Amino acid sequence: MINYKDLLSIPFYKKSAFTGSLGNMRYRIEKTEIEENDNTIEKLKVATWPGPFAYDKTDSSKMQFQLFDFSDEGLKQIATFLDSVASEY
Repeated sequence: MINYKDLLSIPFYKKSAFTGSLGNMRYRIEKTEIEENDNTIEKLKVATWPGPFAYDKTDSSKMQFQLFDFSDEGLKQIATFLDSVASEY
């Protein structure tokens, strides 16, 4: 089970990506910026993929991507999301 408190705090994601695993599922959380109505919006991008390989060694066609708000609430949603998709792997 992945808990919100295990995902580190928002300031961490301003500078670094975070990777982890649950069973055979691997995941990576990173800050990304998207353009929306002439504004740049920060989001948290989550990639999930089947193990055993690391993010850089896995073909992106095997990955699923989701975007969440760049906030504590977004991190809570990510924890719930990761728990829900882990059984697919």
